[in-house]
Amino acid sequence: MNAIMMRKWIFILLLLPVVANAQDKKDFLITGHITSVPENSQVILLGFNGTDTLASATVQNGVFKLSGTVDNVDARIILFPSLQRRVVVFMGGDTVNINGSSENDVVITGSPSNIEYEEFLYDIKPINDYVSYFRNQLMSATSQGLHDSASIMLNTAYNIYQNAIDRFLQRKKSSPVAALLLAYSYDTDPNRDVLLLEKRYAQLDGPALKSQFAANLSEIIKRDKIGAVGTQSIEFSQPDTSGKKVSLSQFKGKYVLIDFWASWCKPCRLENPNVVAAYNKYKDKNFTILGVSLDGDKASWLKAIHADNLTWTHVSDLKQFQNAVAEMYHIDMIPQNILIDPSGKIIGRNLRGDALEQRLKEVLN
Repeated sequence: MNAIMMRKWIFILLLLPVVANAQDKKDFLITGHITSVPENSQVILLGFNGTDTLASATVQNGVFKLSGTVDNVDARIILFPSLQRRVVVFMGGDTVNINGSSENDVVITGSPSNIEYEEFLYDIKPINDYVSYFRNQLMSATSQGLHDSASIMLNTAYNIYQNAIDRFLQRKKSSPVAALLLAYSYDTDPNRDVLLLEKRYAQLDGPALKSQFAANLSEIIKRDKIGAVGTQSIEFSQPDTSGKKVSLSQFKGKYVLIDFWASWCKPCRLENPNVVAAYNKYKDKNFTILGVSLDGDKASWLKAIHADNLTWTHVSDLKQFQNAVAEMYHIDMIPQNILIDPSGKIIGRNLRGDALEQRLKEVLN
């Protein structure tokens, strides 16, 4: 049995206008019998953005029928206003049957793409739920031991999840669900590896490229390549601990690690010893660190700098959670960092622990 209720996912790509494609219209028919839906109540078929009505019907003798035409295979929403509930279905020009005792427990047949959607929903998405769980464990760790344990589990779950995505793409690169999977995986991943997204997006073909998700992902890729590895860093200036403006360009000619952190961020504080060790080892080899804090309280910021022995330059606009530099570089989770070479080119991102040490060893030794 399938619970295909619409999740509270807010894909950032759905905020963008969908690029329309001229395609051949195909007829669809959806026949449904769901016991919990009241007699004579309205049922509406919407596009996934929820703004366009594709069909509507009234329940008669326990059955509703929705018919019309669509120009592609994509995610749609069947809305039950009387219940204030909805069901997601992937479909194109299909004859679809929906049966169940309630809108929370239905079986959908007749749409091959919906079978692929269910594979995503029940085989792939749960792995990301584990990733999120261990990420939260890492964020709330109160000791180095708990931090290290959660980090190992997070990396393991994350690698399994990424492999699952790649296997799905290899088998289903023409499926519109593959485009949704890329949208979902990118939207829920704080690392936001846009070059990986671009590489995966290039594998899509056929119907996958005609979906709303694919159309908007191409715009997301263009936007988010700002600050990505292989691109040029963006100039910025913010006040240091004494209130004096410091610019990134002042460090041109050096390898610079822009370190995003905050005094209130426990994972940041637990990561700080690794950053300190890297700084002390390479500070005499044309390397420095520029700390960018997401703090809102100056006293807490300064206290953490001294307590953790962070002896490099620090800046902040003291706009907690909304630091302008963090927003510029699409930083929405900390700790994160960006490594820049002497020419200003970004050569690393989100390097922590051994990964930071290894990358600095590669470029500085």
